[in-house]
Amino acid sequence: MSQTALTNVILALVTTKKDSVGGSCPIFYCTDDDDLQKTSLYLEKILDAMAHEVKPGVMMMVKH
Repeated sequence: MSQTALTNVILALVTTKKDSVGGSCPIFYCTDDDDLQKTSLYLEKILDAMAHEVKPGVMMMVKH
């Protein structure tokens, strides 16, 4: 039986800046940088993904 996996896709955005992101992927809004880091870490574990900082206050969750 073959398996299909999602790879090389953006799974979610995590941000403290509501006006700096948009799009069709899930967006998680955080209150401060500590919350941003904690949420990114949790999503890394849950989604089996990598967190990349796009710019200060914005993290992108990517499946490689």
